[in-house]
Amino acid sequence: MKYILLFIILFLISFSSFSQENDEVRYARYSYLNSYHKYYKTTLTKKDSLNFMFRDKDTLVLITKDMQAAGSFVDYVHKDSTFLSYYKKVAFNHKNDSLDHATTMKYWKNDIKLFFAKSVSRKEKKSILKFTENISNKVDSLNIYEAKNHADSNYVIYSSNDYEYEKNLKNIKNADFWIYWNNDNQLNKGFIKINKKKYSRQSLRIEKIKILLFQSLGYFKLSDEFDCNSYLSNCYSESKQITDFDYELLQYHYCYGICKGNSLRTFEAKHEEVQKILSKSDDLYYRFHYPNN
Repeated sequence: MKYILLFIILFLISFSSFSQENDEVRYARYSYLNSYHKYYKTTLTKKDSLNFMFRDKDTLVLITKDMQAAGSFVDYVHKDSTFLSYYKKVAFNHKNDSLDHATTMKYWKNDIKLFFAKSVSRKEKKSILKFTENISNKVDSLNIYEAKNHADSNYVIYSSNDYEYEKNLKNIKNADFWIYWNNDNQLNKGFIKINKKKYSRQSLRIEKIKILLFQSLGYFKLSDEFDCNSYLSNCYSESKQITDFDYELLQYHYCYGICKGNSLRTFEAKHEEVQKILSKSDDLYYRFHYPNN
């Protein structure tokens, strides 16, 4: 389902009120008038106009709890420069150790439904599904589970002994994945193929499939900067585990408090813009808007 990513700045203006029943701080949200018509469905009335405020020659509309938003709003998620440096290298799949500002971040919008071909053993499948269950439980907006039938799936895991599900993997000698995405950079179809002659031990096949599956959750670029046991590390290890940083990066990638599906150039420009806005006043906050379409 396609959507257009839009942005809105809402002002957070606080004031205190006192009553004998409770002491509380109430918060009133304001939106610029032109932004209001983009992001809210409720028609403004004469009563609403009585609460208009004016700032820098623009009109601010008081947002009440009764006003219906046309979509959903998600608070901007802040990360420090060190984390963002690692994230950009991984998520924007740079080449030759230099960031390409034209590359885009890719993510799964819909659930990942895994189909296991006949050659994948019960033990292999059980281990992989346990792996994906842990990821789904810890990462919002990312759900991975088994599809019993190939027709109901969007991700196939198979070996050289099976039917050739993806022509681009036909001639691989070891193991690899292949993924597809739409014009919004939303991943929508994936394949993992493993050569059983190369990976004769079951434990090696399981580990390799997990590595490829993790990498394909965002078309991630593996790095030599991480510990060898990390799933984001380019280093070989038979004892990989999802590190705290792996989870943090994956959670950030799938949160909606960042701009989704954009190029690195847009990603950096938006973050710079948000930081400038937030630095002007403690009364400001930033939200991303996602229409329901």
